[in-house]
Amino acid sequence: MEGRAQKGKTPTLDSPRPKTLIPSQKRKGKMSTGKDFRVLIAGGSIAGLSLALALEQHGIDFLVLEGHAAIAPQVGASIAVLPSGFRLLDQLGCYEDVMALVSCTIDNFVIRGPDGRALVHVRDLEEHLVRRHGYPMVFFERRMVVEVLYRRVRQKGKVMTSKRVVGLRQDGGGVHVECQDGSSYEGSVLAGADGIHSTVGREMARTSGAAGGDGLPVQYRCLFGISERVPGIGEDTLHHVTNHGSSLFAASGPNDRTYWCLFTSLGETYYGDALPPYDEKDEAETVAKHGGDAVTETVRFRDLYERRLVSVRTPLHEGVLEKWYDGRCIVVGDAVHKFNPIIGLGGMNALETTAALTNHLVALLKSSESPSTAELESVFAKTQDSRRPRAQALVDVSKQTQHRFAMSTPRLSFLNRYYYPAIGTGPALRWLTGAYPGAVGLETKKEKERSDSGVPGGEKGRTLPDWLPRPTSHALPYEDELLHRPEPRSILVSGAITALLVGLAALGVYLLLHIGHVNGTFRLVDEAVWQGAVDIRGQGMTDLRQVFGRAGWLSGLNRPASTLVAVFLPVIAESGGAPAILERKLQAGYFLLSVVLPVLAVVSVEGSRKRNTWSPMWSPTSWLMVAQLLGLGLVLPLYLLALYRSSSHTAYWMPAERFVPHAFSRAIKPALALGFLVPSALLAGAMTCTWEYAQESIALWQVSPVLVSLAADWISAFLAGPRRAAGEKKTFLEDYQELDLPGLKTLYNFVFVVASAAHTAILLTLVWTPGLSVAGAFVPHEPRHPVADIAEGVGIFLKFDLLLTVASMLVWCSINCAELRRVGADGAPFLKSVGLVVAGSILLGPGAAFIAFWKQREMKVARPELRI
Repeated sequence: MEGRAQKGKTPTLDSPRPKTLIPSQKRKGKMSTGKDFRVLIAGGSIAGLSLALALEQHGIDFLVLEGHAAIAPQVGASIAVLPSGFRLLDQLGCYEDVMALVSCTIDNFVIRGPDGRALVHVRDLEEHLVRRHGYPMVFFERRMVVEVLYRRVRQKGKVMTSKRVVGLRQDGGGVHVECQDGSSYEGSVLAGADGIHSTVGREMARTSGAAGGDGLPVQYRCLFGISERVPGIGEDTLHHVTNHGSSLFAASGPNDRTYWCLFTSLGETYYGDALPPYDEKDEAETVAKHGGDAVTETVRFRDLYERRLVSVRTPLHEGVLEKWYDGRCIVVGDAVHKFNPIIGLGGMNALETTAALTNHLVALLKSSESPSTAELESVFAKTQDSRRPRAQALVDVSKQTQHRFAMSTPRLSFLNRYYYPAIGTGPALRWLTGAYPGAVGLETKKEKERSDSGVPGGEKGRTLPDWLPRPTSHALPYEDELLHRPEPRSILVSGAITALLVGLAALGVYLLLHIGHVNGTFRLVDEAVWQGAVDIRGQGMTDLRQVFGRAGWLSGLNRPASTLVAVFLPVIAESGGAPAILERKLQAGYFLLSVVLPVLAVVSVEGSRKRNTWSPMWSPTSWLMVAQLLGLGLVLPLYLLALYRSSSHTAYWMPAERFVPHAFSRAIKPALALGFLVPSALLAGAMTCTWEYAQESIALWQVSPVLVSLAADWISAFLAGPRRAAGEKKTFLEDYQELDLPGLKTLYNFVFVVASAAHTAILLTLVWTPGLSVAGAFVPHEPRHPVADIAEGVGIFLKFDLLLTVASMLVWCSINCAELRRVGADGAPFLKSVGLVVAGSILLGPGAAFIAFWKQREMKVARPELRI
């Protein structure tokens, strides 16, 4: 981490002591009237102070009642501030103050096995996070963040210490709270930010009969602490260690501190008073049992524990309360949703809930200066409804992650130790960051103006460290930045699309395979292969040659090659002046250039995207080779179904997941020319004149998907140059640079020109040539009637194949139009977008319209429309 700024020191609280506020009796009769609306906040936690700061920025009166004798006492707690949390801190004006405390952020994320060896290592995490989400990840002592929030509160007299709330009472005009020191205060609303054992929550539960936080289930307990810097724990690295029945993480942070947590399973689930104690004796036993557990290959847990400055034991309650409010009282933060801290979502969700509450309160106070209890309950209900589903989902994710890292089943052990390492770092990065885009922001406090360097701005005169990347946009926008919040796929719509695609594939089976049997085409092909000769119009019987030679390792391909040659040679080599012959040749040429070429281009590009690694789309060659055998019209709907099933997440449609390797984006156009257009040209040559190597050209064209793939790999390797040496730091991550867009645009333009030119030229030929017709070339005539020869039967097959492929292409475009709208990346009306594709298909050809749409889609995904 050379060249980075010197580490900041933990600030001290040098502010004057808070002044005593006017007690409740002196405010009697003035609650909830206009500007006297006041929010009481029980607890000076991150949730409590972030709520206070947000309210202060909107001119809403507040009073924080903190139970401890000082703000931010040392309780041994740490916090991982994630990008979504930094975004809220930035909106509160605290980002630069927090970043001034650190000299680096987390740049390496390592998942390790029980022996300490790395299973997955995500490098360049700092740049990934900043480019994707605008902010990094940093570990702090929790009190450091609390102190920054406190310093930002201008009215420090409204943050009171030694004011532990012990009771409350509501009436029609407000809330009365009693503190442990005997004082009492009144407000319009009470927000309980006083933790898992919340007094506010307990009092609400007592009056309403609802369950409190103490009743949440406990399956694990945690020993966490802060140690002096431990050699072997890099200052920019987060280690997650998996083990059987336990797991741990360790990370370094400001002031030469190492933060760590050891999670151990209780073996069963406990509730309430049934929870066994976790005392000093238990801590000693835990350390004795797990002291030898590996953290890295050289560091053991005892190394962390022996250097501890403070350690804390706690059971891990997990869950979300069913009801968050009662009358004029609401609970936030740990008091309402409690997370297993294994992926650091607890503190971030506390910030989100206070932001959501602020948003709804501000909106209410704009329309009602003196809101009634019913109006406030409506605000609380909106807060709960907007936050509870996400909180519950993330609690479940945290719980599942703990089970995974503790390898609680043989299946999870296998996945953790073998499957996840095998699929690489991309899925690990997506898993780590999947929760960030859906985070709530302060709607009424827009993102601060960015400085000339593109950094989120803060207090005038403050700047961010020089070493922190400076993005100008998010490659994975937050959902509230999009045109609208992404919506989950409807079960009804998903079922309908699945049924449509399966139906198209089934129709392909009927029209391409069944009809071929009914009209005798396949029988004629079998006879030709068995005889070793095929009957060609105008030439008579022609022997089928062994195009791959009589000996050698390729000779085993002669049998399938002979079948394919027997299928296509009668169409390619037939001669004569009959209109049907010319129509078949024109239809075949149209299919290749105006339909197959665009599909091949897009399928090849999709197979190269990083997001599709290890997905069904990762191997376009496999799909296209099967299509060569069974028909593109049959296989393409199944490809679309696989693509649809793997693209439900919003991130799939965002810039961060769109990336195509730069070298490949430049290689695919020449690869298509060499691997597909050259074999197609040889095939066209065999159509127009008698050629000795017609059979070889057919065999070559059949393997064109393989040729395209090989050519793209070879050209990409040449253009990419030498690989980065192990451990060498990239100057940038090309994932977020849009370096691939020029090459992809060139590819799409090239394919568009070829496809539209083929469409125009062939249609004009069919219209202007006497005896020929568009219907004769593209519409099957009496397909079930026995065919006279192979050429007639293959002509029917190709017509059905083309029509089915065009139908699939239109469905493909329609699905993408709907999906872009669903995730909030495009505001164009659905029917208008689909109508343009249909109109373009008629005027320029379905392939040209498809590739033009795909180019537009590429740009929509690369640069989605944003609301802010």
